[in-house]
Amino acid sequence: MKRREFISAGGGAVLALPTDGLAQSAPIDVVKRFGFVADGRADNYAAFRRLADHATRVGGGRYVFPPGVYRVAQYRTTDAYQREAFLAQRPHEVANAVYKGCRNLEISGKGAVIRLNGRFHRSAKAKAGELLMGVFMPFELRRCQNVTISGFEIDGGVRDMTKDPNVTEAYAYLVALNGCRGVTLRDLHLHHSQTDAILLSDDAQLSGGRGIACRDIRIERVRCLNNARGGLAPLQVLGLICTDCEFSGSTFGTGRYGRHAPGFGVDVEPDRHLPAQVDTMTGNLHFERCTFRDNFSAFLAAYPHKYQGYLRLIDCQSSNANNAPNHMILCWPGAVLSGGRHEMGSGTVWTSWDAMRGGDLTIRDATFRGNGNFGIFHAHEGNRVTLERVTVIAAHTVPTFGAFPAIEGDPQGGQRNLVRGCRFIYPRARKAPQPQAEPTASFNHVICEGNRFETDLPAAGGASFTVMYHGDCRVVGDRFAGTRPGPQDSIRPNAVHDTRLPFSRA
Repeated sequence: MKRREFISAGGGAVLALPTDGLAQSAPIDVVKRFGFVADGRADNYAAFRRLADHATRVGGGRYVFPPGVYRVAQYRTTDAYQREAFLAQRPHEVANAVYKGCRNLEISGKGAVIRLNGRFHRSAKAKAGELLMGVFMPFELRRCQNVTISGFEIDGGVRDMTKDPNVTEAYAYLVALNGCRGVTLRDLHLHHSQTDAILLSDDAQLSGGRGIACRDIRIERVRCLNNARGGLAPLQVLGLICTDCEFSGSTFGTGRYGRHAPGFGVDVEPDRHLPAQVDTMTGNLHFERCTFRDNFSAFLAAYPHKYQGYLRLIDCQSSNANNAPNHMILCWPGAVLSGGRHEMGSGTVWTSWDAMRGGDLTIRDATFRGNGNFGIFHAHEGNRVTLERVTVIAAHTVPTFGAFPAIEGDPQGGQRNLVRGCRFIYPRARKAPQPQAEPTASFNHVICEGNRFETDLPAAGGASFTVMYHGDCRVVGDRFAGTRPGPQDSIRPNAVHDTRLPFSRA
């Protein structure tokens, strides 16, 4: 996977704590105080800058956007990592609305719409800053604490944007948190961003030194839809809870602009790690009742040696229309996926990654349905996977070779992978003439207990169904139902431990 070229932004000294009176003050109407105009036509660029400068100066505050459409006509043409000295020398340069060092900050939209201007072309040629062109960012927070942003719809304008095919992504997000702590994002609809809807990172790029990662971030009832690169990018964050959110349509619905790889719902992609680059590694991420639809990859976490703590996906759902690959890369040591249904299309659930050793991944009480070569794939040494009460459906529409699942990696140290109480369903290809390529389940270094394999493949016509237990498996109570097996149907691992029942015609 291509590493990002543009990474986090942030910086600025933490300001003094506001007084208790400020923290408890009445909300400020931004239309009356800062000159916002919510008619969908006026340019609110200067008003956004005034609001951010005021909140930074007083150290926080409570601000309310009345209902309406707040358009921003300005967009950036230079690097977004601007330090104060740069802006002081070029006061007319377009910059983001940056909140620095705020504590006790509340910004409420109450249904307000922020509409950004994306009517420009990004050229790969190094002239007039076209490569760096980016939308104005209404919420860029640096080292802020105790913050709530709620009730907005933000349209990133990418449908009006065009680019040369080889232009890289820019620093252009709808909400960017850099080195922030105790932030809640709630009831937001963030769509058509030039890159990602939400960035969680550190402030190393602007501070010029060791970064401070985000901490204790909550994202509740937030929809990130149709963004050109992805929905949520938790790069440098310790402690993240996402509940009842949707991360869908990444790289789809972006008009002529197209996409930036990898096209994710959520991508955990740490740029830095201890000890010299950032104060803490990324970790302790919890996703519950979240939905991932129509992304090239629903969830990515595949960067060795940069994680700590846990990763949990609880009762989440994922699917892709038109059989596009719905990959999930869950290569985080200690990750748990529990519950939910995942329509994988031609995608794969990857549960191990080269050079990442000693991590256990558990998948339980979930259903996976797909027609790629591998439904669940576990291959690398030193990693252990556990599948418990998992249903895997090989829903091929045309014949294909493959394994659902392929559990091949050796955990080493005398351990085995565990596949227990699972159900593996292998229907015939719905549109396939006979004979059909054989479907396969493949296990190596696995304890298999009480699993059930089902197929409706015909006994005649040259089709066969194979369950492969390689040498050091231990098999107890695996059962088979469906077509009577042919000579190629199974490879017995060890007669002492092979307590499988044969296929039945029932």
